[in-house]
Formats: sequence, C-alpha cells, structure tokens
Amino acid sequence: MSNSNIWTARVQEPGQRLYAGVDLALEKNAVVILNQAGQVVDRFQFTQDREGYAYFEQRGERVRQREQAQEIEVAMEPTNYFWKLLAQELEEKERVYRLVNAYTVKKHREGNQLDRSKDDWRDAREIAELARQGQCTQTHLQQGVYEELRQYATLYWQVTRAMQREKAIVCGLVGQVFPEFFCVFQKATSETAQAILQSGVAAVEICEGSLEEFVAGVRAVYPGRRLAVTKLRRLYARAATSIGVRQGVPAIQFALRLHLRILNNLDQQCKQLRAALQGCLSQVPDAAYLLSMPTVTSVTVALFFAEVGDPQRYRTAAQWVKLAGIQPVPNRSGRKQRSQTPMSHQGRPHLRTLLYYAALQLINHDPHFIQLYTHLQRRSTNPLTRMQALGVLMNKLLHVWWALIQQHTLYQSVLSPAKA
Repeated sequence: MSNSNIWTARVQEPGQRLYAGVDLALEKNAVVILNQAGQVVDRFQFTQDREGYAYFEQRGERVRQREQAQEIEVAMEPTNYFWKLLAQELEEKERVYRLVNAYTVKKHREGNQLDRSKDDWRDAREIAELARQGQCTQTHLQQGVYEELRQYATLYWQVTRAMQREKAIVCGLVGQVFPEFFCVFQKATSETAQAILQSGVAAVEICEGSLEEFVAGVRAVYPGRRLAVTKLRRLYARAATSIGVRQGVPAIQFALRLHLRILNNLDQQCKQLRAALQGCLSQVPDAAYLLSMPTVTSVTVALFFAEVGDPQRYRTAAQWVKLAGIQPVPNRSGRKQRSQTPMSHQGRPHLRTLLYYAALQLINHDPHFIQLYTHLQRRSTNPLTRMQALGVLMNKLLHVWWALIQQHTLYQSVLSPAKA
C-alpha cells in the first residue's frame, strides 16, 4: 500500500487515534506515544521478552483509555530481526502496525535537530510523527512456504556473496605468484584450474621441474576424467617468463589451498540451498505458470516468490515493479537531466538482480522478447540504449508473470508486429 493510500484511509476513518513510535533494540525498546495533534502523551521502555511485550500492551491500553482514543497505531523501523518479533505479537492480537523507512527517520531527525543529536527517545518520537503524517507503509509478515522461501533466499544470497568474495581472494593470490595464469585460464574455479592451484601454481616452482612432472602433479589431484593438457603446456611455457613474486611463495600457496577449501564448502552449501529452494517451490501453487517460460529456472522462480511473497497480497503488477525499484522516475534539476527514463533503484536489489539475468536469457532465446528488445533500440521515436531496453524488458517480464498468475495460464511466446 502506498503512503498516499494510508493517509487517505486515515483521514476518512472517524475517531481519535494515537500513534506509538517504537525504537527497537536488542534489550530495551523505547516508546513515544503521540496524539493526533502531535503532542507527547506518554513515553516508556519495555524489554525484549514476553514480560516486556505484556507491559507494552497494558501500558498502551491504559494510555488509550485515558486519552479516550479509538486505537493505537504502532510504528517502527524494520530493524534487523527485532521488528519481526514485535510484528508477530501485534498480528496475533490483530493490532495495527506500520513500518517507517530508517533513512526517512534519519533525515527527518536531522532536519529537526540541527545539532545532529540522537538518542532512542528522539528516534521513537520521529517514528511516531512520521506515522502520524502518513509517511509509512503497511505490511504483513510472510506466512507458510513464503516465509520459508524468504529465509532460504536470504541464506542463498549470503552464500553467493561469500563465494564471490572468496573467488576474488583466490584470484588475488594467483595474480601474485603467476599473473600470466589468466592468459590461459579465464577462471580460477574450473576443474583443471583448481587442480593446478592445489598442486602448486607458483611460476617459480613450476619452472624448477619438467613439463612431464608438472602435468603428472596436476593429474594426481585432478578430479575429472579429461585433463586439459594443451592448456597445461601453454601455462608451463609462460611460467618461464613470468613476473610473479619469488618471496613468500609457500605462505601464498598455503593461503590458496585454504581459500579453495572454503570456496568448495560454499559451493556445496549453495547446491544444498538450491535443492531446498526447489523443494519449497513445489509447494507454491502458482509456480507452474512461471516455470512454463522455457528460459526461467526453478531457482529464479523460487527467489522471485521469496522476494514478493504471496501474489494475492498485491492488486496490480505495478506494485511488483515498484517493489523491484525499476519504475522510471524523474531526475531533473533546472536544465540538467540525468536520463529520459532513469530507474528509481529504491526497491529490493536482489529482485532487480534476478530480473536482470532473467531478461538477459529471454533476449537470447525468446522470439517475442528478442523482437521487442530490437524494436526498442531501433524505433524512430525515442530509441533506447541497450540498458534502457533491458529495463523495459524487466518491467514487461513482471507484467507477464502477473498475467500468467492472474489468468492461471501457461506461457506462450507469440510474435506480434512491433509498433512504429
């Protein structure tokens, strides 16, 4: 629900309302309650446990009765996992709560406090004030398989990010002892490349032995069936003229083997997470419609549902577009304009990432998306760049998925004449 919709609904509802801003923390949460005029009617703290939640409920009810208010609307920042604990408690009691963007709270506080002072009470009051003004969003916790997907997806992105970090470390270590290695092998993660790294990749050590000894050492640790001997010969020839370091090589070799073990463990974890995501996806009733697109993988669909949750929570596909942060927004000041169609980039980055790679697959295999992608760049009026055209296809992909789910139908790629 957009901010404007929340504000409209609030104005139309009769009766007095109180706004409780909660600044969440690990041990104690600070609460400031405002009335509709923006005056502080109470403030207190409660602990992050069952007794604290009970005290929060009792104290809030006493304030509501004293002020003769219809209800208390609770607002908070989505801080770490703390907000989920309080949100679960409020949902079980069918209480109204809102989320306030942490960046909005920070800027609003800095605007009011020119000395940049900050404490829990100020943050709690700013949260309550933003809720009173309607600068908040309405949400609900995910339920069932969608929450399970969300948890798996969070771990999946953490593992993939850790894998990227380890690959960068491995490449950096290889670059020290044998920078010409990447002239022969594009990646340091292929089976042959990893076998070389395990056996010893330092150019100064490779040159000490013969070609046959080098190949035999790599073959001894190679897990596959077909060793790339031709590349090994090229690598051995380059080792003779390498500019790699000659000091501290044993320590670098040890670090390489250590990080390779970490990388292999992360790769196994990633495979397990993919299997878990696919297992959860089999319980999602609408998954089959999205999987009917030939280029869309089950992991992509699982990550998509992990980000958006239950499709029935949304009214239009435009809400998905806004959630991903790919809707065009104006970015203009005077005569300066960054782009004709700049993305907001204010949504969920992981959702944008999976849409980007899904769109890349579609422009390589799906005839309809290929035609649209070409037309957007070659049309006579307002032709788009390749990245702008990809943004349009990401938007269209969400609308296609929305239509498949709403109409309960499978995907069919149909070519249509492009509009001039």
